[in-house]
Amino acid sequence: DEMQANDASAGYYGSLTRSLSLVLDEFYRNLHTCGVSAATGDGMEGFWKTVDAAAKDFETDYCEDLKNRMAEQKAKKKAVAKAGIERLKRDVAGEQEKEEEER
Repeated sequence: DEMQANDASAGYYGSLTRSLSLVLDEFYRNLHTCGVSAATGDGMEGFWKTVDAAAKDFETDYCEDLKNRMAEQKAKKKAVAKAGIERLKRDVAGEQEKEEEER
């Protein structure tokens, strides 16, 4: 039993490690880089261009994705609320019918 548990956890951790490795590989593949000399300051112009490029990527990729996910979440909450209201209306209507039948 203990050996099976170790095999299962090794499988889980192995899978997790591989997944994290792929995520980091993708992160570093798309990372903007440049060289800057700490001693002379050479490369600072390239550094600021790289920062600007990364900021544009952030605005176009991340912010748009975040806005879309927020809109989806808002739509889901609205749909859940609407369904709740409809359910409440049916329940109230059913109670009113019961009261009328009892009279």
